[in-house]
Amino acid sequence: MEAAIMNKEQIIDHHESFKLWLNELKRINDKEWFQPMEESRWSIAANVSHMIKWDQYSLGEILPRVSEGAQLSPFPDFQRFNGEAKRYAHDVVTKEALIEEGIQTRESIIAYVNCLSDDDFQHSFSVGDQSFTLEEFFEDFIGHDKHHQEQIEAVVSAEKS
Repeated sequence: MEAAIMNKEQIIDHHESFKLWLNELKRINDKEWFQPMEESRWSIAANVSHMIKWDQYSLGEILPRVSEGAQLSPFPDFQRFNGEAKRYAHDVVTKEALIEEGIQTRESIIAYVNCLSDDDFQHSFSVGDQSFTLEEFFEDFIGHDKHHQEQIEAVVSAEKS
């Protein structure tokens, strides 16, 4: 398997299209937004919040600290973090406000990426015991986005048919 190298433009393009995709989710009715996507699974709301909360974590805790050889604190407990994201989506924020928060967060990521040089993407760092280059970190997060986008798209298209 050959390594796909992501360049700055591809990373920015992904985040720009993700913002457009988030905006499209405003069309989903509240019933569909909050109902589980599958039996005993998360809602669209919880999934979107989960992605946004990880973006915000990355922006606050990881990206500002990335430098060659940096040793960063481990990721928070996934179950607890994701549970908080779900509660936030269901109990704290409206659909429109959550989506706007997601768009703003992606704007911040794009601004961050725009300030990087090509060399910056090759910085190696660790988050707990996981090692990344900055490029690999973005690839992982983009893969994570696409995974959840596909799940959500499958539910939204099933609702339309």
